Amino acid sequence: MPRKKRTTLLNKITALKLDYVLLFVLMSLYYGRLQWNNFIGDPDGFYHAKITTFLGQGTLLKSLPWMQFTTLKEHYTDHHLLYHLLLLPFTYITDNALLAVKIATVLFAVIMILVFYWLLKQFKIVWPFVFALLFISLEAVSFRLALVKANSLSLLVIWLLIYAMFRQKTWLMALLGFVFVWLYGGWALSIIIFFIYFFSEKIYERLNTNKLKLFWSKVVHTFNFKKGSAKNHRIFLGLILGLLAGLVINPYWPHNLYFYYQQIIQIGVINLGGQLQVGGEWYGTSFMHIISSLPHIFVLASLLILMLFINYQKISKKTWFSFLLSFVFLLLTVKSRRYIEYFSPFLLLFTACAFTDVKSMVNWKKIKKFWSNNPTYLKVYLGLAGTLFTILILPVIFTKTWDVAIPQNWTLEKFRPGLLWLKQNTPADTLIFHGDWDEWPILFYHNDHNRYIVGLDPTFMYNFDANLQQEHTDITAGKIKGIVSEKIKKDFGADYVFIEKKEHAAFGNNLDMDSFATLVYEDEEVAIYHLISP
Repeated sequence: MPRKKRTTLLNKITALKLDYVLLFVLMSLYYGRLQWNNFIGDPDGFYHAKITTFLGQGTLLKSLPWMQFTTLKEHYTDHHLLYHLLLLPFTYITDNALLAVKIATVLFAVIMILVFYWLLKQFKIVWPFVFALLFISLEAVSFRLALVKANSLSLLVIWLLIYAMFRQKTWLMALLGFVFVWLYGGWALSIIIFFIYFFSEKIYERLNTNKLKLFWSKVVHTFNFKKGSAKNHRIFLGLILGLLAGLVINPYWPHNLYFYYQQIIQIGVINLGGQLQVGGEWYGTSFMHIISSLPHIFVLASLLILMLFINYQKISKKTWFSFLLSFVFLLLTVKSRRYIEYFSPFLLLFTACAFTDVKSMVNWKKIKKFWSNNPTYLKVYLGLAGTLFTILILPVIFTKTWDVAIPQNWTLEKFRPGLLWLKQNTPADTLIFHGDWDEWPILFYHNDHNRYIVGLDPTFMYNFDANLQQEHTDITAGKIKGIVSEKIKKDFGADYVFIEKKEHAAFGNNLDMDSFATLVYEDEEVAIYHLISP
């Protein structure tokens, strides 16, 4: 097709927004495929479904008596309140709340990628549709976006925040700050992103002026907030006011402050993984492991970096920003692997911005002339190198895209028979001693008739009573021998024990040898014991 006709066709497609329609269909098919199963990829999905169910019944929970030995027992903060409100309409589609949130997860991921595509177009990125499609090749991100979490909506807000910063939209910054607090517990990331934007702008300004001769001097003087422009002060103020408004104009004020101290500082920053068995996402990972999840993007980004720094003064502001953004979140990912869900999209954004810069720098006439003047053997070598690269890289892209699999550890019906037995055979509010904190969402979802020990994160129990937290860990690990039932009844006040047999075989063996613990229910997954006083 001639270049003129091809351009005309693309303009017509863009004018009719058919590019958005096509992207919506493709992304819906891809993420719909990931959800086309009987699994919830993470126990948190049960929690989000249950809280949404309570909201549908008109109940805004401000305490969690279902976690008796945690700080959330008396004062609970729903740090995903807006996310749960957005999940609520999907529960009217089907009576199965788990199925409803799976449908919502697909739609939220698709909308987020559409906003990403829109941002690329706002940035005048070359081939924005291609880079938007590459989103699904980010293996770790596709996995995280397939989980019933607020990840997609968090990224959506961040894309809009980036747009608001570059367009200097003060009121939009304030609105997004407010929304972020209501949506997601990681709202503090917005402050980090702003400072990255500020520093990238200063670097851009210093490198594009003749006042300073030495590069190092330019970088040193970059980190001077006093010299920042008034417009940046305004958007930063807008962001801070929005965040503060989100905290104060909140049904959980002022108890949400202590919750966010636990969630952001203790769990996110300090990370008690050395003392507690926290979620796997909070543990660190290696640089090579990160790169192995997106080798094609990393190779392309590395080549672009080399090409850009040949003429660094022509690097655009958005490229500087996305580069620093990727670098900072690479460090965060090394510390806690969960930040891969941000690093990978940010690296893709950098790749798109850098590619656009490089394309604008290239003198295509000189390249054409250079190519035509090269000897045949060099053309053959370059052609073979390009072919080899394609043969090696395309299978990687396809594999990373297609082989994303939802863990099959948590079926929609997991633990349900045993929990129904407890519901039917125990008085209301009976305390159930259970094995792990991460199984609590499943217990809570299928059976809110009973009460439990700990959930969501062991930090909440650690802050409630560090000694009891350690004792609970030792008991469930099978380290405490003898009459275990007496210790459970005395220190925790529980009358029943719920055990996932595969995970806590040693604990189960201890109870089997305990004359004051009676096995009252058993299936392939779980065992339930009734404890009697000596």
